[in-house]
Amino acid sequence: MGWGCADYLARSASGRFGSVSVTLLALTIGLAAPLPFVLVEVAQRSLEVDWSGLAVWGLVTGAFLGVAYLIYYTGLQRGSVTVVSTAASAWLAVTVVIAVAAFGESLSLGQVGLMAVILVGILMLSAGRVTEMGVKSGLGWGLGAMLAIGVALGFIGQVTEAAGPMLAVLVVRGVSIVPTYAFVRLKKVEVRLPTDRWGWTLLGAVGLLDAGAYVAYNLGVDSAPVAVVAPIAAAHPVATIALAVALSRERPHALHWAGAFAAIGATIGLSVLVGT
Repeated sequence: MGWGCADYLARSASGRFGSVSVTLLALTIGLAAPLPFVLVEVAQRSLEVDWSGLAVWGLVTGAFLGVAYLIYYTGLQRGSVTVVSTAASAWLAVTVVIAVAAFGESLSLGQVGLMAVILVGILMLSAGRVTEMGVKSGLGWGLGAMLAIGVALGFIGQVTEAAGPMLAVLVVRGVSIVPTYAFVRLKKVEVRLPTDRWGWTLLGAVGLLDAGAYVAYNLGVDSAPVAVVAPIAAAHPVATIALAVALSRERPHALHWAGAFAAIGATIGLSVLVGT
């Protein structure tokens, strides 16, 4: 629910302030979610950190995650929420490939089949335009976000192993601010700040819901099997799509609905196989 609601609100916020401003401000505000957990661990002197591992993997993971959010929020601003969020949610397939190629994990025939279904679902999403309003699908942005998020989450396990779940989230999200800030300086993009309470509330909700979802996920897999937690988390586009249809009046065609359900269903199935 955290990721799903944050993605929908990010669409609204990006329309008001621009995707670059939303990315930079939401990532910064989101640091408030894992910070209390880390401070408690520091106060209890329970932190055990491999600083060299944290430095290497934290930088790599944070850099990819920062690029992912910049691409993703731009896609939500310019394209269909249904298409962009569904395509991006297929990050798990990329993460599985990285686990196999970089860390020696095995890939079953069932996992290969489900990744093929995800690809078919994405191709179905790419067909034509999405709404009667003529809004372009934004599939390219979704695929770019899928690749970047998949790489980031493919390596985040190494960060967690080096620093624990909460410090890992704090460090990775802190580093993820850097690519967006560099883009702002390089392209001389104006960072648009809210001028009213509602604007700050909207940005705060995006940042805290998104970061809070990472915290909740890490706490979940720390206390329950991944096979239970991951399938639920992988279904976050369901909340995003439901809000887009109910509140933004998006009207995907039947082919897009079929592609969305195929991609989401296969992603959930893949996460089940990965966790077992």
